[in-house]
Order: sequence, then C-alpha cells, then structure tokens
Amino acid sequence: MMRTSDSVESLVHDGKSAPSFSIRLELVIWCSIIFYVADLCLDLWVCAAHFEALRPQSAWFIFFCILLPNLYAGYKSLQWYLRAHELFPIRRPSVWIVRILFFPISPILRYLDAWRYGRRARQHWRNHNLPQERKSFEKYLVENAEVALLRLVIIFLEDAPIVVLNLAQLLQTPPVQWTKISEGKADPEIVRLGSVLAKLLCTMTLGVVHYMSCNKLAWHLANTHNKKSQDSDVHSTKDEWESKGRLSWAAELAIYCWQLLAITSRVVAYALFWVVHFSLLWVPILIRWTIHTLWIYFDVAEMSLINSVAFGGVYLFSFVTTSPGRQILRITLYYVITFGEHIIIAIFWHYGAPDNYFHNYGIGVMFGGTAGGVLFLTLYYSCCHPDQDSIWARQKWAEAQKRLREFTERREQRSPNQTETP
Repeated sequence: MMRTSDSVESLVHDGKSAPSFSIRLELVIWCSIIFYVADLCLDLWVCAAHFEALRPQSAWFIFFCILLPNLYAGYKSLQWYLRAHELFPIRRPSVWIVRILFFPISPILRYLDAWRYGRRARQHWRNHNLPQERKSFEKYLVENAEVALLRLVIIFLEDAPIVVLNLAQLLQTPPVQWTKISEGKADPEIVRLGSVLAKLLCTMTLGVVHYMSCNKLAWHLANTHNKKSQDSDVHSTKDEWESKGRLSWAAELAIYCWQLLAITSRVVAYALFWVVHFSLLWVPILIRWTIHTLWIYFDVAEMSLINSVAFGGVYLFSFVTTSPGRQILRITLYYVITFGEHIIIAIFWHYGAPDNYFHNYGIGVMFGGTAGGVLFLTLYYSCCHPDQDSIWARQKWAEAQKRLREFTERREQRSPNQTETP
C-alpha cells in the first residue's frame, strides 16, 4: 500500500500565524475514533441479535466478518510500525505490550498516535519551535493517512458483507412484519434496518470521503516528488500542490453523494442476487474480485499481491483511486463492468422473484443509485476537483474565454478600418 512519508514533508505550512494542527483536524480524529468504536459495537449488537433470533449461521458469518478484517488491519499496522522504527527501535517493553494486546483494534492506536503527534506539533508552535513543529506534523500526516487506509479496508471487508446479509434478509421479509416485535427481545428487522442505514449513511460513505481527503495531497505530491528537484522555487511548488490537493467542502459533499449512491446500488445488487440465488452468490463476487485484484496489481506498481486482494474487495462496492493518472480510463472501465453486472443481476432478480414486494424498488435503486453516483462523480471531476487547472468545467470556461477574447480582438481590429472607409 502507498506510503506517504517520502513526500509528506511538503504538506507542512511554513506560516507562523496559526498552528498546522488545527482544532478542526483534532475534531476529525476524535470523531473518527467515535465512529470506529460505535461501528464495532453496532456489529457486535447485530451479531448478538442474530444469535437471539436463532440464526446461528448468520451470526457466525457476521462474527468472522468482524474478526478477519480487523486482524488483517492489525497485521498491516504492526508491519508499518516495525518498518517505521527499523533505524530507531523502541526499547520500552510497555509500548510493544500495548501494540500486541490491542492488535485486533489497531486503528484506535493509530488515531491516538496521530492525535499525539498533532498535539505535540501544536505545543512546539506555541513554543515558537517551528522546525520541531514541522517534524511532528509530518508524523501526524503519515499516521492519519495510514489509519484512513486501514479503516477503508476494514469498512468494505467487514461492513459491506454485513450490510448485504441484513439487507437480503429485509428483502425476504414483507414490511408489514417489521413491526411485530417480540417483547423483551431486540427485533431482528429493526436491528437490520438500523444497521443498514447507519453503515451506508455514516460508516462506509464517510470512510471513503475521509480516505480520499487524507490521501489526495499525498498522491499529488508523490506524483511530482521527482520533479521538485528541477524546480528552483520550492515554496511555489509546495503552494501549488497544496492548493491542488486540498478538498473543499463542495468537493467533499460531491464525493459523499457519489459514494453514498454508488455503494447503495452495489449493496442492493448483491442483496437481490442473494435472495434469488444464494448458493451462486460466490460466483459473481469471486469473478469480480479476481478481476479487480489483477487490475490493481498490474496497474499500481507499488501494490503487493496481498494488498491488491484487499483493495479488490473494496472495488466490489466502490471505486477509490489507488494511484494518480488515467483516472477517466479507470472510472470508465469500472462503471462498464458495474453496469454489465447489474444487468445480469436484474435479469436473475426479475425471473427469480417476480412476486417480491421489492421487485421494482430493488431494480430502481440498483440502476438509479449507479446513475446518480455517476452524476455526482461527473460533478466532482467537472467542478469540484482540487486540481483546478484540469477540471472539465474550468477547461471549457477557459476555452470559452479565450475564444471570446479572440472574437473581441478581431472586432476591435475591424472597427478602425470601418470608420476610415468613406
């Protein structure tokens, strides 16, 4: 997976008017911790509700969906931690004991490390020690980018299968039965509905937005890291790429709507297929997972096979950029595959469950969500992308302004000739 420590140093502000680690960045860290803990508790609650509803197979499926992605994230986190301290190993046994004890919930440690480096940077700023502030803020940026990547993998390998399972069971239950709550027990239908809505609206969608926001600057800088030595004005290069990498509120809103609609359509697609052909669900998932794994492995030079497999699982539900350049080609290929798969699933759903209450709604959400996601995707790349010089709308506007200037200049050149003519 992409490391940001080599190029992240240029992200740090040189100004003295405000600390680099702002209150907004600190609030993002604490909100991320709260969302992570709340999401983990919600998954455990859903798992317990399935046990109470005498659905042991679903409950164990949810349990392993919780366990395995978090173990993978803990493994990657510990691997990165060891790599970061190869030259200067930590000799305190307590640090390693904590890392091992909290191995399954390693993102919390990463968030706390990022917060600690950020607070340290702010303290150095208050003491007017700008070089040390710069170093601490660099460490904060590295930790924040890495934990965002870990959370992205956990979200789509843990939350997405759980959402598909609960949504499929909702589709099999008529809405009139949702309100039949057994006294003294958590109603499975209410638990499922709440879990699906919470994960789609908050955990999964916001996880993608956070990941793209954290890594946008790093990707821009990594793409031009080798070019910086040829630039005589280092500060102008830093300011240029800093302005291109920062996501505005409009950009984050466009990404949120894009991912919310796209992820919803993908979850609904697999839930529909689950209802009509559960025994064959592994076929489209395995085929598409393999396609995306090979695609990422050969397309991204620095991506290992294990990490390509993890990101292949992410691509089952959402498109996220894994490297700069050729984004339009990647997006087009991704959505061609997606629409083709949706057409096949719609055919199976139409003939497999013709009397289902959600027959038309399911197909409408599947195709409508994908189309709506493409709409907001186009809005993001045409109007809200941080690289203001390359977005489609700005390019068209610049071309229109150029033509208008040329037309005005031609008219001005003709006007004197026309006045001199008797």
